[in-house]
Amino acid sequence: MHERERDAAMSDAEILCKADSWDQPTRRSFLTSTAGAVGSLIVGGAVLPTVAAAANAKVIRADFNWGALQSRIQGEVVAANAPEFAEARSALVWNKIKPDRSPDAIVRVKTENDCIAAVTFARENGLKVVVRGGGHTWCGLAVRNGGITIDLSALNESTIDEQKQTAVIQPVISNRELARRLGEQGLAFPIGHCPTVKAGGYLLNGGMSWNMGHWGPACLSVEAVEFVTSDGRLIKASATEHQDLYWAARGCGPGMFAIAVRFHLKCYPLPKAIAASNYCFSLNDLRAVVDEVVAAGRRMPDNVELSIFLKKAPPELAAECADNNGKLCMIAAVAFGMTGEESRAALAPLEEIGVLNKALARSFNQPSGFDELAIASGETWPENHRNLCENQCSKARPSDILMALRDKIIEAPSDKSVIVFCQSTGTRNLLEPHPEVALSMDATSYGGSWAIWEHEADDAANRKWQDEVVAIMKPFTSQHYIGETDIVQDPARVQESYTAEKWQRLEAIRAKYDPQGVFFGFLGGTGKA
Repeated sequence: MHERERDAAMSDAEILCKADSWDQPTRRSFLTSTAGAVGSLIVGGAVLPTVAAAANAKVIRADFNWGALQSRIQGEVVAANAPEFAEARSALVWNKIKPDRSPDAIVRVKTENDCIAAVTFARENGLKVVVRGGGHTWCGLAVRNGGITIDLSALNESTIDEQKQTAVIQPVISNRELARRLGEQGLAFPIGHCPTVKAGGYLLNGGMSWNMGHWGPACLSVEAVEFVTSDGRLIKASATEHQDLYWAARGCGPGMFAIAVRFHLKCYPLPKAIAASNYCFSLNDLRAVVDEVVAAGRRMPDNVELSIFLKKAPPELAAECADNNGKLCMIAAVAFGMTGEESRAALAPLEEIGVLNKALARSFNQPSGFDELAIASGETWPENHRNLCENQCSKARPSDILMALRDKIIEAPSDKSVIVFCQSTGTRNLLEPHPEVALSMDATSYGGSWAIWEHEADDAANRKWQDEVVAIMKPFTSQHYIGETDIVQDPARVQESYTAEKWQRLEAIRAKYDPQGVFFGFLGGTGKA
């Protein structure tokens, strides 16, 4: 049994006896908690503490010399015995569902040198590390059992070169803020849909982006990444140096085995005439609507993003959707045109579909922009909620997928839950294989389900609903997206997010750059490794 596993299995008395040997070079951290005794809840395949449990949990830990680490950095070390630790640990995770895991310390870095010092301290003391960017991993992967969480929240600088159409950014800049900074220079980047998600995790996951059919996943526009490695070096990975690490960085996501501290981005001219069309239909017409919309998508250029939502009807349509528990199908199309004429022509095929006369509401070619898109996305995926997410890509017939899910959205226990699938436009598939990156997705449609609710008392009902939706989607799934799949609930989804060849290559590169296993990886410290 591994020493960390032995520690976890020890009694409290054994743990306290072992404390006498903590000054030895081989010392390891350990964790015992009384959370289970005061109340817990099974969510997402893990035992998550209730509010009362989290407040009353007692933690016994090794006494590492955190003061020595503090003296080496400009940032802040928050050890597990600090009064503010519980609050700091909770803040690591954006989701209001908090994992029942706890690190030995949180290191809030301010500089790249702080990252080097934190990794070096961890390696010298036999501790593992995980990196926290924006904390938007759906299953709380910024929090592991034991080790150090390195919090990059202060790293949010950017340098933009308008002439070269490039940007160099630190990892904790939100999608919305990056769009704003670039837009001021007449530039754009394939940012993510959720406005508060930070760049670092988004780019490492691969980046399912706005205008993805045209610009591609965001990782294809990453020209280089600067890393702090497990041996404390600061290196740059690109097409000409550390090419294997550069390959891994574009799709490895939460399994990344180095700290990404800067991203070098290829940018694009800002689309000057972004426009949106929206159509609402009864779920009674779902199959015909989806089939015609998907066909129309192939007559659109690839700079149109075409999405199909199953969601709650707006108040003005609630009465017309009463027979489906107030739920409907919404078609959303966004054209990223440079002129008004270009966007109007791009969106026109939706005005020609045969079921248009059945639309409950419609709006065509309305002026929009990245800020307006961020507002709409923020309303769909609101802050300060409890969330479960499962996304996949597929080559199945979209109407078959959505018809299989139709009854589930009708009976969803939360009206905030949503099912969304993006569709291919133009002649190319939405996601195509790219051997030059670790991202492994090949699909004509991409999407999934988000269970979104507010109150802890509703956890069990929403978990049950989400599990049933995921089971329905499984036969249609080609691959998972590592950035939006619950790998703690089902660890098999890690390898199912990659082709066999890419998974083998990824593991070989991990062994090269992190031979001592300093980084937790995908599942280390979750109890599912």
